[in-house]
Amino acid sequence: MGSPASRTRRVLIGFAVPMYLLTALSLAEGRLSLLSDESPVDSSLAPVFAGLAILATLLQAYISWLGDRPHGSSRLDSLISREEEEKMLERLRQEQREADVSSMGSAWAEMEKDHLEKTLGEEE
Repeated sequence: MGSPASRTRRVLIGFAVPMYLLTALSLAEGRLSLLSDESPVDSSLAPVFAGLAILATLLQAYISWLGDRPHGSSRLDSLISREEEEKMLERLRQEQREADVSSMGSAWAEMEKDHLEKTLGEEE
């Protein structure tokens, strides 16, 4: 299996191609004009189709451009991971081990102690 980013790229391509086809049909019907001064139909969604197609293409190109860079080198990594599933599972297990519940007990006790001190200090 591929990474979530590779699957997202395939979905974006599958989304962009029909949007480009709808844009081409809009150009053929005259609902969208690029080089003429004619005003297209006011209720036309043709510019939206073109914009979505370009946006999907740019996002797909950006994900492709990131390639094999390490995890965390892009802002999109928090939304769409580029790691293979096995590597991602291992990283998540490691993070889970680091955030072990046993170390949480002492931090929780310190926070509770500070809260009680503040509360008792306010009552006096």
